[in-house]
Amino acid sequence: MKNESEILDEATVGAARWHGALDGMYKQLVYGWAVDRNRPDARVIVEICRDDVPIACILADVARTDLAAELEVLGAPDLCHGFVADLGALPASSGGVISARVANTEVTLTGGFRLEESKTPPAAAINNVVGDGGLRLHGWALDPADQKRTVTVRAFVGNEMVAQAAANIIHPSMRGYIDGAHGFDLALPASLADGAVHSVRVVDDEGRPLNGSPLTICCSMDGLVGLLPDDADELLLKVADIYQRHLPRSLPMSAWPEWSARFDREGPATLPALSTAVIVTGETDAAALARTLASLQAQHGLTVHAFYGHPFGDLLAQALASDSDVICCVRAGDTLTPHALAWALEGFALPEAQVVYTDSECQGRPWLKPAWNADYALASDYPLELLLVRRHAAQCLQMVYTPADFAWSALVSVWTNDSTSVVHVPRVLYRMQSPLSADERSARFAAAARALLKVQPQAKLEELNKLPPGETHSARRVRYPLPDDARDMTISLVIPTRDRVDLLQRCISTIQQFTAWPNLEIIVIDNGSMEDATLLYFSEIEQQGVRVLPMPGPFNYADLNNRAITQATGEIVGLVNNDIEALHDGWLDEILSQLLRPEVGAVGAKLLWPNGMVQHGGVLLGVGNVAGHFGNRLADADWGDHGRNQLVQQVSGCTAACLFLRRQDFIDLGGMDSDAFPVTFNDVDLCLKVRAAGKAIIWTPHAKLLHAESASRGHEDTTQKKARAQREVDKLRYKWGHILLIDPAYHPSLNLDPNSQAFGGLALPPRDRKYRPHSKIIY
Repeated sequence: MKNESEILDEATVGAARWHGALDGMYKQLVYGWAVDRNRPDARVIVEICRDDVPIACILADVARTDLAAELEVLGAPDLCHGFVADLGALPASSGGVISARVANTEVTLTGGFRLEESKTPPAAAINNVVGDGGLRLHGWALDPADQKRTVTVRAFVGNEMVAQAAANIIHPSMRGYIDGAHGFDLALPASLADGAVHSVRVVDDEGRPLNGSPLTICCSMDGLVGLLPDDADELLLKVADIYQRHLPRSLPMSAWPEWSARFDREGPATLPALSTAVIVTGETDAAALARTLASLQAQHGLTVHAFYGHPFGDLLAQALASDSDVICCVRAGDTLTPHALAWALEGFALPEAQVVYTDSECQGRPWLKPAWNADYALASDYPLELLLVRRHAAQCLQMVYTPADFAWSALVSVWTNDSTSVVHVPRVLYRMQSPLSADERSARFAAAARALLKVQPQAKLEELNKLPPGETHSARRVRYPLPDDARDMTISLVIPTRDRVDLLQRCISTIQQFTAWPNLEIIVIDNGSMEDATLLYFSEIEQQGVRVLPMPGPFNYADLNNRAITQATGEIVGLVNNDIEALHDGWLDEILSQLLRPEVGAVGAKLLWPNGMVQHGGVLLGVGNVAGHFGNRLADADWGDHGRNQLVQQVSGCTAACLFLRRQDFIDLGGMDSDAFPVTFNDVDLCLKVRAAGKAIIWTPHAKLLHAESASRGHEDTTQKKARAQREVDKLRYKWGHILLIDPAYHPSLNLDPNSQAFGGLALPPRDRKYRPHSKIIY
């Protein structure tokens, strides 16, 4: 056993060898650095202590640009000697002294502090930039003198500034750690995706380098495969594919011209043996008509018959008499890309395909569309540009007076058929040279209303009056009336909780305030609450008719809901988190009007952060090869990509923070998988089972609720939570990996990188762009 003098001697020797400091703590993160002067190329292991008792262990391998001069004096060959230790849920109010020491020694780094006094961000927490070798850099930046000021971040290659961005977004990686909107998404230019190695220096608007700068990037427009040798073996190519699934690359939407020039310059390998009759519609000047006809003549190798003039009915009769295989309409003045019809006709390779539609571009802005999505089609007219119909199907159409009638009548003719009758070719093949006129908009609305009348006679189509300037498509809402006996149904809302009476009270009180449903059953699942205030509140609400079901034990969200729903009495069940708040009258009626449609299996709502930003706009498959949310970083009133934030549509899933299903469907599907997904992804798994059963998942923005996400359960901020979360990620990939990258509500040309919002960029390279029906998924 060492005596006191031996310990002092060891500490003295260690002080000469080990250098470093504990800089401070901000939110859950403790910042510092450490260097072994005897081995400056090595990485030091540091113990974080509370009152001299180790509570965390961390490797000092984080880049610290701010320490460049000091690290150089110590002989360090690089800047990677910082550490950021996550103390998880340790509350500052618990007190104690935080210190750091070199593991397995008695050497304590300078800079200990009292836990409850750490409120100001240390220098190391002021900014940070990270990248994965691709063209998207992310991080945060604060002005240490004025944390309310928005900092501008700039990227340089050599002396040339290549990108800049304001640090004014709420970044997912900093949620819960940095107050306010100080995140940034820095998009580097496509010219750097040349396969060469580039050093990128990132600074703030005062010229201070960000922690993590400089970064090294090396990527190719063709992805990792583009960096491999031509003779790369099959195993290496498979590794590259896995890498790209987990770390997908993207370009900003502003790079569309370069992206499309790179990936859309060639036609299909084999030309389809189909002839096409193209009806050129509308009255315009001779130059515009000539431009359209020239683009049709450029469809080399295909048989194309053009009909132009007026009225439309006569042109359609001529097209039907031409013995062409396929008929489509083009507005005079608009143009097709050089290989447009060749690619579009590939959609008819499916024998059951009767209608094919493609993507479009208006004045340089692409519209990258979903697979067949009837709800979004009624809301936006998204399939109408370059929609092609088999001639024998077109011959059966009735009451066709306008191009919009032609398109909507064709869609209605196959609406109730197998979903493979409508096929999407995910390529931008049509270029609108001018916005729709008022008359064209009116004709489209009338045609869509007639289509809706045929498939949903009781529904009503309404034009929304909030289309932003410059938008070229429609904005509508379909109101589905509740069935006559709907209000005889009992709706059961299931709300798990463990204490947090403040959240639960707001949840239940706002539901009661904004819900007038006559038969509403509220079930609170008590997962081991112990606080007196919570137990008192339970007694109060039980007297109001709320059921409180005691279910103590480890938190298993799926199991809690499964057990509660077996005891519910309602025909409809709503999964509701205790951190949800209702915001307006009619929210429940809107959800039920969608859910009680026979083809719908589940409905989710638009959820907002307390600051008014969108927390949930539906689930997007494939983000980081798992799943994420649509809508993050949008404000409630933002339009989103072609109305994505304001229009009803089908999605692949919705969060169980607010999710409604028929109780019997929930039971028949086996409920939530409490073994594989006890905490996360149980809702994604459930929704995919609903889709596999042949029913749609609807997201509606007309039911809005507030969601303080994870306010009750907390973030994945401990080693145990992170390990459990990774297991659930792995199980989702194992179970549903065959469909994660082919979400029908999204486009294979759009980004899936987890640090950028959906529709925030172009996939690099694009995923498989083969024609796609919205077919039933395989379970």
